[in-house]
Amino acid sequence: MSNGDNTYVYDEDVMITMRGVADSVGLPYTVNPVELVDREVLIELREGPAGPAGPEGEAAWPWHWQGDVADSAALEAMGLGTEDARKAWRVIAENAVYYWTGMEFIAFDDAFRARGRRGRPNALSGRAVAGAEGSAAAAQIIGSAPDQQLEITFPRGARGAQGDPGAAGRIQDAADVLIDDDRPLNQNHVLAWDAGVQKFRPAPTPAPQGPWVIGEKQFFSGKNLKEQKKVLATITVPAQPMAWRPQVEGAVVLQSASPNRCDVTVRIGSWEGDVVGMGWGHWVTRLAYVPVSPGFDYPMHPGATFGIVPANQTVTLYVVVERVAGDGSYTVYSNYSHLQVRAVPIAA
Repeated sequence: MSNGDNTYVYDEDVMITMRGVADSVGLPYTVNPVELVDREVLIELREGPAGPAGPEGEAAWPWHWQGDVADSAALEAMGLGTEDARKAWRVIAENAVYYWTGMEFIAFDDAFRARGRRGRPNALSGRAVAGAEGSAAAAQIIGSAPDQQLEITFPRGARGAQGDPGAAGRIQDAADVLIDDDRPLNQNHVLAWDAGVQKFRPAPTPAPQGPWVIGEKQFFSGKNLKEQKKVLATITVPAQPMAWRPQVEGAVVLQSASPNRCDVTVRIGSWEGDVVGMGWGHWVTRLAYVPVSPGFDYPMHPGATFGIVPANQTVTLYVVVERVAGDGSYTVYSNYSHLQVRAVPIAA
């Protein structure tokens, strides 16, 4: 180092320490003193104004909490290495947390028993429980703050005498009956067991509804007809609150010219819809009365989906005559022709 014209050269290293000194006056220029003692140099520098905040650093490494140890000697006895980095212990003797970096410990003093922030108020509610007959009363607080309950157990008393019969109650108030907006109690409804909710709920009556009738004067009448198919009558059934299948009974006075045979069908929805009724015609002219009864194009079994009218839907049924053999003519008489229709509910 130099001082004016004189230059001093040291043949050994020196330790230089620079220390910041606050400038409470705020002078534009300050002399920075240098003090040399043996091989140690102390330089005091005036502190400048605070600079802007630096960029946010990376997230701290997570701690792997290891629990409590008695004192620092117990930590030293563990013989920790680099593979134990980021482990932390509570040292009970010092009330401190010791964090192992992989090379050394970092101690955090007074890490426990400091006053924390004010917690949520405890919303304590009450709950009563009936204990066994002859048992003792008891009380306990259950749950975790701030949502705890004070549970008090009251001994059950001895069974009293039989009381007077009460007034008759409504069926819909029974514990095993459920009536709500989804299944209201309507006209022509009965209570049926609902396995899903394990209660009785309103359901349309399973009894057939109706009848609706086509009278003899409402059938088409004609002689020497040649059409392959012809609609003889129709009947419209109003919407029902449940899905249902028609049950038809009746007769058509139908005379087939020999050699010729015509059958009668009752169809649902259109003159080519599902068949729900059938009547088999005759080859001979003198037999002209064709009874109509329930009949289907396919084998009927529980769960069959054909011939069904959905709930809340109006439907029209068609009585149709069809030549099934021969090519002769046929005659239809309205006298004594009739059809009766009943709605048979389909189980949900």
